[in-house]
Amino acid sequence: MSHTQPTTTSDVLHRFWRRYESFIWWTMDAVGVASSVRAKILLAVTIQFAVSLAQVVVPVYFSGPARITAVGVLVVGATLALVNTVLVVERDIVDPVTGLQAAATHIAEGDLAAGDPPRADGQQDEIGALVDDFAAMHSHLRVVAAQAEALADHDFDAAVLETSLPGRFGASLRRMTASLDRYIDRITADRERSTLLNYLVSHDVPNVVNVLSGRLQLARRQTDAQAVRDHLDVADRQVSKIEEVCDVVGKLTRDDGAAAIDVVTLLDSEVARVTESYPDAQVSADLPSPPCRVRGNELLNSVFRNLITNAVEHNDAPTPRVAVSVAVEAESVTVRVADNGPGLDVSDSESFFQHRPVGTGLNIVHTAVRTFGGTVTVADSDLGGTAFEVALPRDAESPSRTVRRPVDPPTVSD
Repeated sequence: MSHTQPTTTSDVLHRFWRRYESFIWWTMDAVGVASSVRAKILLAVTIQFAVSLAQVVVPVYFSGPARITAVGVLVVGATLALVNTVLVVERDIVDPVTGLQAAATHIAEGDLAAGDPPRADGQQDEIGALVDDFAAMHSHLRVVAAQAEALADHDFDAAVLETSLPGRFGASLRRMTASLDRYIDRITADRERSTLLNYLVSHDVPNVVNVLSGRLQLARRQTDAQAVRDHLDVADRQVSKIEEVCDVVGKLTRDDGAAAIDVVTLLDSEVARVTESYPDAQVSADLPSPPCRVRGNELLNSVFRNLITNAVEHNDAPTPRVAVSVAVEAESVTVRVADNGPGLDVSDSESFFQHRPVGTGLNIVHTAVRTFGGTVTVADSDLGGTAFEVALPRDAESPSRTVRRPVDPPTVSD
């Protein structure tokens, strides 16, 4: 035996109201105003005006019970006209615009996942078209956001990148995607060339250098002529230079990544090397006492070796002076190499390094530092010459405290 839920007054009123709403929109469609907000409002205003005008005319033509009946009919008509106007304004104007405002607020706040914008639900007028266009725009923005997220994650094979958007904006995105594809192809080709270059300088060139070194040693043992030995010494130094160049190229082309490097130990070693090679130069080092680790690898040896050596070799002072110091910040370490040389008139450091010939010491310095996410700038030196400042990211586990070793400044007069 089945039991049916009793029908309440609320259910009856709700069904009646739904049917009444359907009747109103059927009527608007029948009279041809459903496709225009202006026509709907004009119709509602016209009905209100007609009822008001009729209320003025009724007393002139009716009297007695007929007048009372006519006034009652007009009151009912005015009430229905008011209800219909409010219903149309609420459903076709206020509700969609309120939904659009809420969705626009979420978009302005950068939240595209807060919910779908309102739908027109068959509304055929200008507001309905606006709602549909807004929904399409919201969908396009979601596609753009998803594409940006895929690019940020380096997910270049994501299916969303294949989604095409309409119009000029979509054409721009397609050009950008095509340009990105070409750029990725170039990066892949460059990586393949780097791999090949690394193989050549790590295997083929060293083999040739070994043969040359062996032949030079044999030639030196077979001659006592000093002039010949002098030439052999020059050739031997050039072979050593080739080995150094191959070592730098190999480090630049290897994809070993960066690790924690103690810049204090590294600088100590390079300062000692230059001091030994150039005994007439005055090289001082003001370095932190605790280990100070940066992100890098053995390429940093070449960086600071080049900077310190250049500061001595290109110095025209009677006594070359070089001061190496380290400044430690929360997230970076800056190594400053200053000299008392002739100085460089540099106003734009980036432009200066971009115009250094490929393969020269400063070009290697700039390339290597950028490889580790650092920067190198040129400034005036307190010693009267030039200062090169290399800023490198700190290793996350490096201590933040900075303690400097006392170093007496050089007292040699130029």
